Amino acid sequence: MLEARYHVYDSAVLDAPIEEAWRELRDVVKLLPVVFGDAVKDYRYVDGGSAEKIPSRFEFTLHPSGEKAQEEVVARSETEHSLTYRLLGQVLGIEGYIATYRLRRITTEPGKTFIEWPREFGVAAGHDPATVVPSIAALTAKEVATIKEYFAKRRRST
Repeated sequence: MLEARYHVYDSAVLDAPIEEAWRELRDVVKLLPVVFGDAVKDYRYVDGGSAEKIPSRFEFTLHPSGEKAQEEVVARSETEHSLTYRLLGQVLGIEGYIATYRLRRITTEPGKTFIEWPREFGVAAGHDPATVVPSIAALTAKEVATIKEYFAKRRRST
């Protein structure tokens, strides 16, 4: 039996040159507090993982629910400025989650970077796709908007 797969996508233009943005975003564990703020805690690499090792597992706890998530970086390209990671198990009513965020240089606007963040996932048994899918789409949009604001604030403070 085929299981339904869902796709969500969001993108933004960051107010930072690609080299600066990539320095901040290439380590997914450092990205977690940027996109989630106080909504995550105890984020760290596990099982000997690190920003320099592929594959690398990492985990974090969602606050206030206390739900733990374990994910794994499965690919990173320094030349393509992209990172792919997947969810191990399920969290937030999803499973089989895989995502890749990519940065692209904007050649017509030096000092700006395009970020795109497509995600694919299934809805875990016992959860309603009509609730879960819009929730994940909204979370994706919020994360991208948060990254955009993060770089805008950095630019304003310099």
